[in-house]
Amino acid sequence: MEGPLTGTRVVDLSQYIAGPYCGRVLAGFGADVIKVEPPDGDPVRRWGPFTDATPNPETGALHLYLNQGKRSVTLDLHTEDGCAVLRELLATADVLIESDRPGALADLGFGYDQLKEEFPALLYVSVTPFGQTGPYAQYHAWEITTYALSGLMYITGEPDREPLKNGGYLGQYGAGQNAYIATLAGLWERAASGLGQHVDVSVFEHATSLLEMTDMAYIYAGQVYPRTGNGSRAAWGIYPCADGFVGVVSGPLRRWANVATLMEEPILSDSRYQQANSQSELRDEIDALMLPWLITHDKEEIYQRAQALGLPFGYVATPADLFKNEQLEYREFFHTVDHPVAGTLRYPSVAAHFSDGLWESHRAPLLGEHTDEVVESLGHDAASRARLSAAGAFGGAPSDAGVRKGGTR
Repeated sequence: MEGPLTGTRVVDLSQYIAGPYCGRVLAGFGADVIKVEPPDGDPVRRWGPFTDATPNPETGALHLYLNQGKRSVTLDLHTEDGCAVLRELLATADVLIESDRPGALADLGFGYDQLKEEFPALLYVSVTPFGQTGPYAQYHAWEITTYALSGLMYITGEPDREPLKNGGYLGQYGAGQNAYIATLAGLWERAASGLGQHVDVSVFEHATSLLEMTDMAYIYAGQVYPRTGNGSRAAWGIYPCADGFVGVVSGPLRRWANVATLMEEPILSDSRYQQANSQSELRDEIDALMLPWLITHDKEEIYQRAQALGLPFGYVATPADLFKNEQLEYREFFHTVDHPVAGTLRYPSVAAHFSDGLWESHRAPLLGEHTDEVVESLGHDAASRARLSAAGAFGGAPSDAGVRKGGTR
């Protein structure tokens, strides 16, 4: 099936998470995404877990997810021949995605200003911690860095404890989504102007953008949102139940009586608990009335019964819960994909459904799997490919841990 981006070629030089995630989404919609890796691969190939618990650059979970649908070419960009092949590849490309520290690719002759004259239609997408300019541009960062600096950590955690880091890689995936959307916008503009441009995506700025409500409260009212942990000024929070945890959310005060009905506790319907701010001021009383019922019922039962009463409860899903979730199963969110080394596994798709399909899941490539076919397509015959290989263009001695000089997260 052809996708909406069929015919678009993307050279993906990026590493780790944000840039590769952008490339993964582009590939799912039909783009020919060629992942150019150092001789020993993107370092994320060596991040576990691994399918059989044995470290293997072909079976790392993040690699298998982030590089779905791409073709892998290995090039040693510390060699003249490797750089020459990359330049030939860029001559055929619509988009370049990169995540190196600002200026690092320019040292190799592949900075935006160096390429824009030679390839004026190339859309050059950079995804870095702090962007291409400014006093932090050369700084290193990982998730905890951007969470802390953005203010996300300031509002996360218990009010009387230290701030907490959010779980997972929220900043990385969000920046990757921003890069994907910006790439589409750049391609749309190029269709009119015929010219590419430099798209500069900052993980830090993405993380900061998630605090629009707390930022506005400070800007307009001088208010500083405190950490509230699992509690809130409203009647909601995470509570234990018989087999895990459940999120209790009453919604508007007019629905509070339904909480009393659900928990078979008439006292909860008392008007004292239905006044503005009373649920915060009387929270200890309310908790004491709810907990006896909650801890004797299972999370799924609580969820279903609450929803039947119009209460937007939820439960804290474990990985096992997630993969048997009837809503995700019905919408076929997880796709089964075969891989020659990792085997048959289920992968998340995108959180959008199209009546005409448009999205497809394909497996991640083996390291360097498509080097020969891609280089041949550039006009190199067998003798030329053999010469390039002997010269180390595709990798001779492994480079330092697979990270190009200046690479960033």
